[in-house]
Amino acid sequence: MQHRRTTALIMVGTIGGMSIPLTAWHLRDPARFWEELIGVTNQLADIPLGWVMAFLVAAGYVAYTFWAVPFVRRTAFEPSMLKLLAIPLAVVTGFFEELVFRKFLMDWLDTAGITWWLQILATALAFGLAHSIWGAFSRDLSIIMPVALSTAGLGAALGCVYLASDRVILPAIIAHTAINLVIEPALLRSSLTGYWRNTSADTHANQKAPATGLTTPNPH
Repeated sequence: MQHRRTTALIMVGTIGGMSIPLTAWHLRDPARFWEELIGVTNQLADIPLGWVMAFLVAAGYVAYTFWAVPFVRRTAFEPSMLKLLAIPLAVVTGFFEELVFRKFLMDWLDTAGITWWLQILATALAFGLAHSIWGAFSRDLSIIMPVALSTAGLGAALGCVYLASDRVILPAIIAHTAINLVIEPALLRSSLTGYWRNTSADTHANQKAPATGLTTPNPH
């Protein structure tokens, strides 16, 4: 199916594009990468609120996506090569996006003296804006705002996880990775085909999909 090939190409491109800076950051100083950036230290046992919030955010966003996009609910656990490809996709996007949108952005704002709630607002807006590009895949400009709002909400929630974790990013990374492990590649396929509301599988995949809006975006 054409949309499956396109989905695979987008996934491979995303994995490759995000892996390059991640690899560079790691190779530059592996110890700093894992301890200072990711937060793999003894402090992980001292942030129970962060772990609880990470679990709630992941479970809540998956549940929301299942409700908002029935196609994802019906196909999220279908075994396929695309589902296998979603594993490295989820890991890479979880690490890269949490470092960029939470660790780097929020810490930079904190250093600049910006209050915590404005840090959350900033990461939410940046996250939503960055993910509004997924609306282009359906070729329907009307979905850009719903996509941006949905992922902005997720960005704000992950920002709260980060602060609740005393600025240790690992709980947010795990929550983000878990979300993508469940909802991808089904969510990306739904944006490419338009079958985000009332199509259960690929039975009509060869037909031209209608240009319709998504109520939730791809959270990479």
